[in-house]
Order: sequence, then C-alpha cells, then structure tokens
Amino acid sequence: MKTILLWFLLLVFCVVALWIGRYEMGWRQIGCVFLSWFQEGICEQNRNAQIILSLRLPRIVLEIFVGMGLAASGASFQSVFKNPLATPDILGVSSGASFGAILGLVLGLGKMGMIAISLGFGFLALGVVALIAKGSQEYGTIMLVLGGIIVSALFQSFLSLIKYIADPQDVLPAITYWLLGSLQVSGFDEIYLGIIGIAMGCVIIYLFRWKLNILALDDDEARSLGIRLRFYRTLFICSSTLVVVFVVSMCGLIGWVGLLIPHMARLLRGSDNAEVIPLSLAFGAIFMVFLDTLSRSISTDEIPVSILSALFGAPLFIYILKNNKGIRL
Repeated sequence: MKTILLWFLLLVFCVVALWIGRYEMGWRQIGCVFLSWFQEGICEQNRNAQIILSLRLPRIVLEIFVGMGLAASGASFQSVFKNPLATPDILGVSSGASFGAILGLVLGLGKMGMIAISLGFGFLALGVVALIAKGSQEYGTIMLVLGGIIVSALFQSFLSLIKYIADPQDVLPAITYWLLGSLQVSGFDEIYLGIIGIAMGCVIIYLFRWKLNILALDDDEARSLGIRLRFYRTLFICSSTLVVVFVVSMCGLIGWVGLLIPHMARLLRGSDNAEVIPLSLAFGAIFMVFLDTLSRSISTDEIPVSILSALFGAPLFIYILKNNKGIRL
C-alpha cells in the first residue's frame, strides 16, 4: 500500500513539474498539448508544445529513471558489500565514467559519443578493480572496495590533468559545470539510449532483489543456503555499474541519492530487500523530480542538481542517523 501511495505521489510531482518553470504556462495550455495527441488542431500551442514535449517532459522522464537507478544501485551495493555506507561510486566506476564523458566532451564527440566512451571507461574501471581483487576470495569484498578506492583516485587524477590542460575560457567551464550534475536535455533523442541502459540494470536488480538478503549474510552462512555467491555478486555489481555509467554519461556526478534513499526505504520496511528495492525505486524517482524541479525554477540560472542533493541529503541522513540510533542493513 505504501509503495502504491508513493507512485501516486510521484505522479503528482510530475504533473507539478510540467507546470513549474521559467516560462509561465497554465493548466489549460498544458492540457491542450496532451489533448492534441488525440485530436489535432484542438488549440494553438506551437510554443507550448515545444516547451513541454521537447524540454520538460523528456527531462521529467530522465529524472525518474536517474532517481530509480541510483537508488536501486545504492541499495544493491549496500547489501553486496555488507556496508550501510556503500554508494554507487564505491568501485570507482563513477570516476572512470566521468573521465570517459569528459574526454568525449573535450574531443567534441557529441551526446552518443560521450555515452559510448563513458560506458567503455566505466567498465574498464570495474575490470581493473576485479583484477586487483582476483585471487583474494577470503577478503573478496574488502579487496573490491580497496581496489575501487585506488581506481577512483587514479581516474580523478586523470580528470584533474584534463582540467589543467583544458582551455580556461571555453572548455574548462563546460567541464566544471558538467561535473556538478545537470539533467538538462532537449528532446527524447538525447536520452532514449541511457533510459534503456538504466532500465535494464533496474529490472535485473528488481527481479533478483530477494537474493540481496542472502548476500548481506556472512559468506559461509550464504554458501550453506546454496546460493552461488560469485555469480550473484557479479550480477548485481554489473547491473549497478550499468546504471551508474549511463547516469554519469548523461547527467554528470549526482551524489547522496544512492546513499540516502535505501535508508529512507528501510525506515518504512526494515531490512527486507524484497520490500526495500521497490520502495527505493519510488523514493529515488520522487527525490530526483523534486530536486530537479527546484534546480530549474528557484533562480534565474539553473542550480546544479548535485548541490541541491547535498543540501537536502545531508540533513535527511542526519535525521535517519538520529532516528535509528545509527544505520543498519
């Protein structure tokens, strides 16, 4: 019931997000745009249709998928690594994908080129982490985390090098703004590939979500239940990596969502991932729609969404810590 209410709340947020913006638009004008799909010429709306169908609606769809993807991958990593502070960038994938996207931006490869090269470097980062952890089965998850720290630092140094040699008048501001995170798009053509990738990762996590309860146990206890630890760890890590890479390639770095949202879900449903994952998907979508609506409407210039995610995420996480007397899986 709570999950259904959250999805209804998401629908309300999306309708409000269509209405709010720098360009004022009434409910009748918005209704005309959607009614014109079924009956042409019902009202004059060329400019309104362009704003809603090319700017606001694609952006809202992207917000929903980004929020769901980051929340689901965060919940997945927290169980796989048995760490309530695990986030989607724990394996250095975000840094690798960011480096790839910035390289594509500097080389002028366009949106699809940025996504492709970001995908390549994101999975390259994961592969390097896997090589570091290879052969250390007893401390497998610990070695993965340590490898992630090393790889993240390596790609952050590459990012700093690109920023150092970039043109300070033109390229450097674009890099800095992109790294702060933005969901600004100009049509569905820019996001459909990323949405497909995020949806694939989310579907896999959702379908096998109950396995996360077993992965959160000690390894010996999990093996005694007959689960194939290596297979399911790899499945969840690759699915979450797929989500993170596509989010980073399209929107830049967006923090706090993957850390905060799963704990909000656990406040309502405890530690059962069969319930936590669906709630995280809904909470993540609502959180991102709310944040991005604020980012594009509370000032004349758009505020990077990562700034707002930190401003809202930190106090909420403090509340969860105080309410729970700590954090749990």
